[in-house]
Amino acid sequence: MNMQNLSGKVDGEEIDLQKIFFIFWRRKFLIALTSILFLVAGGYYAYRVAVPIYRASSVTMMNAQTEQVIDLPSILGQIGTDDTALQTEIEVIRSRILIGKVVDRLKLMDDPEFNPTLTPPSAMSRIKSYIKSAVPGFEPEEKAAIAPDKLKDVVVSRLLQSFSANVVPKTLTFRITVSSEDPAKAALIADTIADQYVQRQLDLKRGATVDAIDWLSDRVAELKINLQKSENAVKQFRTDTPLTNPEVLGGLERQLKSIRDRVNETERKITSTDEVLSALDAASGYAAKASLLGDPTLIRLATTADTNAADARRFRNRLEELVDDRRQDAAQARVQLATLQSAEESLETKVQTESSSYLELEQLTREAEANRTLYEYFLTRLKETSAQQGVQQSDSIILSYAVVPDAPSEPHTKQILLFSGLLGFLFGCGLSLLLEMRSKTFRSTQELEELSGISVVGALPLVPSKHRAELVDYLRTHPTSPLSEAIRNLRTSVVLSDLESPPQVVLMTSSIPGEGKTTCSVGLALNFVGMGKKVLLIEGDLRRLTFGNYFERPVHGKGLISLLAGERTLEETVVSDGNSGLDVIFGERSARNAADVLSSRQMKDLLSYARTQYDFIIIDAPPVLIVPDARVLSQFVDGILFVVKWDSTHQQQVEEALRLFDKDKIEGLVLNQIDPNGFKRYGYSYGAGYGYAAHYGDKYYDQSGD
Repeated sequence: MNMQNLSGKVDGEEIDLQKIFFIFWRRKFLIALTSILFLVAGGYYAYRVAVPIYRASSVTMMNAQTEQVIDLPSILGQIGTDDTALQTEIEVIRSRILIGKVVDRLKLMDDPEFNPTLTPPSAMSRIKSYIKSAVPGFEPEEKAAIAPDKLKDVVVSRLLQSFSANVVPKTLTFRITVSSEDPAKAALIADTIADQYVQRQLDLKRGATVDAIDWLSDRVAELKINLQKSENAVKQFRTDTPLTNPEVLGGLERQLKSIRDRVNETERKITSTDEVLSALDAASGYAAKASLLGDPTLIRLATTADTNAADARRFRNRLEELVDDRRQDAAQARVQLATLQSAEESLETKVQTESSSYLELEQLTREAEANRTLYEYFLTRLKETSAQQGVQQSDSIILSYAVVPDAPSEPHTKQILLFSGLLGFLFGCGLSLLLEMRSKTFRSTQELEELSGISVVGALPLVPSKHRAELVDYLRTHPTSPLSEAIRNLRTSVVLSDLESPPQVVLMTSSIPGEGKTTCSVGLALNFVGMGKKVLLIEGDLRRLTFGNYFERPVHGKGLISLLAGERTLEETVVSDGNSGLDVIFGERSARNAADVLSSRQMKDLLSYARTQYDFIIIDAPPVLIVPDARVLSQFVDGILFVVKWDSTHQQQVEEALRLFDKDKIEGLVLNQIDPNGFKRYGYSYGAGYGYAAHYGDKYYDQSGD
């Protein structure tokens, strides 16, 4: 199905519900199967696997009105009340360190609900062990013991999975909810987590104050030593180093800038002179050289130098004088540039030396000032922190303790069954759409036209004959068969494409091999012959040479290559099929590249001459994505018929192939090798490629012999 249809985009930007319905209808058994499987799995889980779970909740509240005993900044600021701060506290409650303390306090390491090593083996595990022990020579694997530290991590992880902590909307409270197989245990764990959370805040503040005092004491001592060292370094540097003041440095920098400007100006002058001299060497003609130099005398002499030898001589002499002047100026500029560059380098060295000394003093001074500021700040902070010791309060309080639940909270049997059935149905529908989206082929003429923007002029069913050699006899003996009628419709579309001047030379090609373009070419040519037209069929696919499967090749073995090489005439090369009266030019192997042969002038002349001898000329060309032969031949033909294999050719291949042609020359597309039975599976009536009334064709055709 076309991806454009599947996405719901059709005429008027409407959703094609009919096609979506056919997708689900075609895969209704898959949808029903997935729904039943999911429903059975949900029922088994709800009634046989799920264990009753009880939930209990305790509530803590952020204490936003803590007492301020002393008016000093605290080591740890009060916890904020914005969403980010509240969510951060949720993560604190769920931290492994805090939950580890809960595990130790409640001795959950000895609880089988959280310690997997204490859980008795399940019935399935016992069955597996029994089966393995019954096998001769098979030794059951012993379950590896878990290290004590790893075992605690496992218990903590299980406890984390069994509880949740959330902010109550529009409040500053946290609800801690614990799930457990024992209702009393659930309430006890919820209360213990709340206690540990509040206690953690107190411990954190007390510990932070003690650590801050110790750290500040060490830092004050270090900063005092650093301050003394930095002040001594400033004094010593002032004593040992003669300094340049900022005014002198400014004058040197202005002098250096002036020299650099002169260097840049001299370099530009040299570059400009070199460019003019190079342009003079490359210029040809008096006027061009005079224009480059802009000298009035040269410009005046250039107008007559081509016809007057004396003026030409004077032009050359004047040109040499000007060129010599330019070269001397360039040489002087280079000498001046070298002098300026030397002076620039010397002055840069002096500026750098003076600047380094001045900057070093500035740096030492700033360092001393920074050390003094830090020392004074840390000394003040040490005194403030020491005054806060022993007056910390927690930022949260326990608002309510958990109540032991009376009834289990899980499982929700009805919801599980409903959700399982719905999930199975949606999974089946999604799987159906996924399988449909992966199909990027064409199953109707409408899809092909929507993607390409080109009309479909023919839709051919599968060829009933198993061998290509039987095609000619089948079309001759079954003139009213569906295949014959489809080819006749194709012929009519080609003729009616332009009533005043229908295409005389038609090129038949496709995207890739195996799409039936040769069969279409042979069938169309035979149908034109049946109208009494004189038709020439040319095997343009010089690489495969498949015409021998449809017609008997000539004994002499000569074909298109010999004709283009001038070894044989058109009349000598053409082979007339005795049964149908169709004229055929067979392909022929060549040492030259086929594209070069088909793009030659001889090919154009051949088609021009054949136009005078035949009513229609059909060229069977190679696939366009494989070799360039079809594109080469397209410049000599009146129209192109592009063959697309039904439910086989990829959409991208068709798009890439059509992009290589001039769309004005494409007469239309041909959807080939249609399987009528396959149409029904995709929601189309038989012959939907031919038109909505085509399903009446089976009754209309003469059934005798067809």
